[in-house]
Amino acid sequence: MFRINTNVLAITGQRNLFQTTKDLNTRMERLSSGLRINSAADDAAGLTASVAMRAQLAGLSTANDNMSRAVTLLQTADSGLEQIGNMLIRLKELAEQSADGTQNADNRSGLSTEAAALIAEIDRIASSTTFNGISLIDSAGAATSVTNLTFYVGDGTSATNQVLSLALKGVAFDANGIGTIGGTGFNFTLDDFLGQASAQAMVSDIDTAVTTLASIRTDVGAFQNRIERSQANVQTQIENTARSESTIRDADFAVEASAMTRAQILAQTGASILQQANLLPQIALTLVS
Repeated sequence: MFRINTNVLAITGQRNLFQTTKDLNTRMERLSSGLRINSAADDAAGLTASVAMRAQLAGLSTANDNMSRAVTLLQTADSGLEQIGNMLIRLKELAEQSADGTQNADNRSGLSTEAAALIAEIDRIASSTTFNGISLIDSAGAATSVTNLTFYVGDGTSATNQVLSLALKGVAFDANGIGTIGGTGFNFTLDDFLGQASAQAMVSDIDTAVTTLASIRTDVGAFQNRIERSQANVQTQIENTARSESTIRDADFAVEASAMTRAQILAQTGASILQQANLLPQIALTLVS
């Protein structure tokens, strides 16, 4: 049946070609951008989930960076404490030598001179051990003997469990050998190195100082382990969240390339069929010629 006023076949061909061309454009856009979702119209629900996951990824990445800096800070503090511990052990050796009856006054004077240098260096290391301008283990002049450190390790998606805190105990000594380690007072008076009896009494005090400092290092090491475990967990979350977000938002190149090839074939075929459909009314002219 031939109708001249309304070419239904041509209208159908136009509609199919329009849909095929639209699909072809979509496939080409996805292949060029690498994204399955390029606008909200592509997948409104998927876009909402993708945006939420990307926001979480940003928070997790920042938390990972924060924890990397926290580990470096703690390593810096521990390094300073380690050097102080080594010098305290040397002070103990000097006290034990001075306590020995084979030492004379000149020997003990030399031991006292070395002890003075060690105590001065202990205080210098304590005051100069810093990270990004933050004093870590210096308690001189402080109202308390600790440095309160707070690290933001969360992704910001919850109001709880976002921070980890450490009260880092400090060290301070004056030139006379009087000072504190972790809030405990010690008196390593240099004159004590000049007498055998006083040196003997000082050995146990220095040993206590060594133990106290080791306890501070234990706190630092335990907290560093906690930070590193938290960081490992965050890195796993980053990996899983990125994988999920990619599944939602990224284009599957194999699927899109196959679909584009199909759309190209349909577009070519549709254009050819539409051309034939537009010629059909002309056939009706042969009936009146």
